[in-house]
Amino acid sequence: MKHLWTVSALILLPVAGLYAQAKPQPELDQALSRMESVGKSFRSFRANFTQKKYTSVLDEFDTPESGEFLYARARDGSALLRQEVQKPASRILTISGGVATIYQPGVKQAQVVNLGKNKDKAEYLALGLGQSPGKLRESFTIEYQKMESLDGAPCWILLLKPRSQAAAAYFSGITLWIKKASGVPIQEKLQEPNGDYLLVTFSAEKVNVPIPESKFEQKLPTGTDIQRMQ
Repeated sequence: MKHLWTVSALILLPVAGLYAQAKPQPELDQALSRMESVGKSFRSFRANFTQKKYTSVLDEFDTPESGEFLYARARDGSALLRQEVQKPASRILTISGGVATIYQPGVKQAQVVNLGKNKDKAEYLALGLGQSPGKLRESFTIEYQKMESLDGAPCWILLLKPRSQAAAAYFSGITLWIKKASGVPIQEKLQEPNGDYLLVTFSAEKVNVPIPESKFEQKLPTGTDIQRMQ
């Protein structure tokens, strides 16, 4: 299934111990302070998204996908996520109650993954959304790159490098474009060690809007071919 490597990789990223951070640059201080402030009142995030995969051997992008992205916190504090690809073909990923469900309506096939002890890793699919810099630093070193405007919005660009070798085997680095006005990422680049990467861009983003918890649940139609994984 297209892009499912990101799902399996991100939900299995291990959390490393807390390390001392090098003295930050003033710009990094500003970015992390803004993210910390947003995180204290964060409840939900809703946006349109586009994503495309770059393959270094071919030096080209695949067909872009687009749809809607939802992220929120359940009453118990756990992550709730819905990524609904609408074009070019429908695919819905939801994470709720420690279970990830990936459904392809066109072929009536689904994968259901019990995240078990890795249920908290669902947050890596929404890296930087409402997470405190302190929590991010448990798993990544954070480096300030530069300021850049994305669709006219000034952004801090931060490079996150996994601390553990296991995580670095999936991603050599994750780049976040943190929107200065809102303190949330509006673009994410997931870089693989072989030079391939996935670029995800958010638009029309809204923070702390009401999202029913039912949006994060999928009732699979009768006749769906379901593959269950642990």
